Amino acid sequence: MKKISTIGIVYETKDDALATGMPVERLYHWRENSEIASINSAIKKAGFKTVLIGSPAKLSERIQYFRKRVDFIFNLSVGFITRYRLSQGPSLYSLAGIPYSGADAYTKMVSQNKQLQKAFFDKLNLPTPSWSYIHSKEEISACKFPKHPVIVKPAYEGSSIGIYPGSLSRNCKETRLKAAGLFKSHKMPLLIENFIAGKEYKVGIIGSLPGVFIAMIEDTLADGTPLGKEFIHLSAKKDITFSKKPADINRKEFKALRDDCLKIYRLLGPMDYATFDIRMDKSGRHYFLEVNADATLHPLRTLAKCCALHNMDFDSMIQFILNSSLKRQGLQ
Repeated sequence: MKKISTIGIVYETKDDALATGMPVERLYHWRENSEIASINSAIKKAGFKTVLIGSPAKLSERIQYFRKRVDFIFNLSVGFITRYRLSQGPSLYSLAGIPYSGADAYTKMVSQNKQLQKAFFDKLNLPTPSWSYIHSKEEISACKFPKHPVIVKPAYEGSSIGIYPGSLSRNCKETRLKAAGLFKSHKMPLLIENFIAGKEYKVGIIGSLPGVFIAMIEDTLADGTPLGKEFIHLSAKKDITFSKKPADINRKEFKALRDDCLKIYRLLGPMDYATFDIRMDKSGRHYFLEVNADATLHPLRTLAKCCALHNMDFDSMIQFILNSSLKRQGLQ
């Protein structure tokens, strides 16, 4: 069993985002300094030395140097813009022969591209809102849309990039206009998804099956009431305008939802951790919006909040992820 003593942390910063020359509102995937510092501290508290490497590009430039100095990669890389941005880090680590945390390149690709996720859900009879995929702007006029109202969103973005308060559309004419505008601004394929009014839940899973930590929270309005006809969009995430409250995923009415989350986690795994975005209609039927294999670990964001509201502090969360990943790979 290989002993791990030094862990390299790979991530992109805001400076990396700005260096792309793209509009900053399209580049919300970087890791904030407070997130990097908190994770670095938690790993050190677990007894490891750390090396702050930076982006996969920086790792690749000095790959032989880092291969001799780090035993393991704690992967926080999410990349920018491309439809394979999430897979670049894991592909590089695999080629370099350095073990790493989180999902592999395959799972990162599937989780990033919403049309692949949705096709995966449909084929396995996992509940998801009806949807259409538009590959190019020339296909807008011929596209058969799902039942309105719908949300128009970029197909391979995350963190609600491209989703705004006005992204909800109530008729075909409006949907075509929004789709044309999003193609112009984001220059990528689109997903048109039936909007489910009701409650919105986030489920967080950490670890390796069967011994996982699983918990759920509900996204609510500021006063604690269900979102109803509201939805999570980019500005709401940045400003943290909505609230969160704990929800007991072990209650009887959530059994099917819990079973489906664990099924997805198993089929796409190993992941070490993931979050699930789920809407539930007024009849209690749940619908998967997406699974996030690149879930942020920021202390104020979804997974950390999910843990905190279920009595797991931030350091324990990071150490749980790390220890589970090391154990899964036969590392000490």
